[in-house]
Amino acid sequence: MARLIHLNGLSRTGKSTLARRYADEHPGTLALDLDVLTGLIGGWKENFFEALEIARGHGRDMAARHLRDGHDVILPQLVTVHDRDPDPAFEAVAIATGATYVEVILLVDDHEHLQRLHGKRPANAVEARLQTMLKDPDSDLVDRIRGHLAEYLAGRPHAIRLDTTGIGVDESYTRFLNAVDVTQQRK
Repeated sequence: MARLIHLNGLSRTGKSTLARRYADEHPGTLALDLDVLTGLIGGWKENFFEALEIARGHGRDMAARHLRDGHDVILPQLVTVHDRDPDPAFEAVAIATGATYVEVILLVDDHEHLQRLHGKRPANAVEARLQTMLKDPDSDLVDRIRGHLAEYLAGRPHAIRLDTTGIGVDESYTRFLNAVDVTQQRK
């Protein structure tokens, strides 16, 4: 059975890295990075959140087709209580197509999160824009997002929580695979 695996978490917890690696090792899997899709929409620099909403709509359509065709989709995307089109829309796509929905939250402690944010080299223009906003010393954006994610998690008891504090990409990936495999065995 096809699965939609949603990797949720703060910026720089490894969502895109793990998603890309999973897709590379699981032929046919779609690594559906909505930040990349957002950057393909004209005007995204002037109105990022409008472009993101458009990307989410296209992303749902792409995910539905891929899942209906029997292939997994891995979605590296931060979702919090303040998203206008929250995660249940992608969960609904999985259900509507007969696929399994798995949500994995990548966590990191506050100190290490700040270190990762400042050490990140953006992979594309959208990431660069987001990183600039997150690193603004006059902004409390990072703290607000952390709070919004915590509030979201309180309502998601079935989401798998994976703490990446103090571990590298390889160990994070191994723990992620183990968590996803255990979930698959329960079905």
